[in-house]
Amino acid sequence: MKHPIIGILLGVALLAFGAAAAGADELTVDSILSAHRSGAPAYGIISMINNPSNTVAMSAGDVLTLRNAGVPEAVITALWNRIPAPSPAPVPLQPDDDRLLDFVRLIKSGMSESIIAEQIRQSEQAYNLSVNDLLYLKQNGAQETLIAALMATSTGAPDSPTTAAGAPDDLVFDDLVFVKKGLFGFLTKDRPGRLVMDGDTLSWKDGSGSKKSFQFEIPGIEKVWFTCEAQPSGNFCHQINFKIVKGDLYKFQDVRRDSGSNEAVLAVMEALRTHFPQLNFGTPDVDG
Repeated sequence: MKHPIIGILLGVALLAFGAAAAGADELTVDSILSAHRSGAPAYGIISMINNPSNTVAMSAGDVLTLRNAGVPEAVITALWNRIPAPSPAPVPLQPDDDRLLDFVRLIKSGMSESIIAEQIRQSEQAYNLSVNDLLYLKQNGAQETLIAALMATSTGAPDSPTTAAGAPDDLVFDDLVFVKKGLFGFLTKDRPGRLVMDGDTLSWKDGSGSKKSFQFEIPGIEKVWFTCEAQPSGNFCHQINFKIVKGDLYKFQDVRRDSGSNEAVLAVMEALRTHFPQLNFGTPDVDG
């Protein structure tokens, strides 16, 4: 299997080519689709979207088109963050799906969007958002967590190749550190390394040597969830946590957290949601 660095470079190269075709440093529907269909990894596409020197020349309707074409939810979420809210209309927009009225009321009541998003997942209702629905949510301050949760319920999106392929072989996630409490429970001993998803197994390859490496079975995971920080632009999720049925707790943090990157932990969560949708994905822990 290709090393993730090669995948990132492929994604960057494909997006750069697409941007050049549409205008310098512009990401368009065509360039994103070209990268996705050529096999660029989601985290490589996200890296280009999050690059502040690039511009996203898309509307809410374009994002809906990409989702219907099978582009991963993590990419859709990153694009949604870069699209500015529409200018206030003389008359407030109304959604095509009246159920969205209740969600906006919950948002404006001050309830955490991560809790609302989890409620959406547990309700098992399907939401096929129209362009008008997207504009309504954007105008009323809905953040990416809620938009992604609603879009993920759609039953009309085609299956991606990775979903059809089942559990992957040797899917590698670099740029992580294993978070472990030291003596007396307060001295941390974070150790860099990588996670490898091989079939139904997650293996931690510790950077300090094989003696500190370990593995656990994915079907034996009791719960997986993010640890996030509340920021003005939305929750910044920088750590992924695994609670194992037999009692163990494993925490892996993005090594580039301090520089504002969380691509590594997002890639792990995306792979788990894609290949093991039956897992219990818990509500994120958010530090205010």
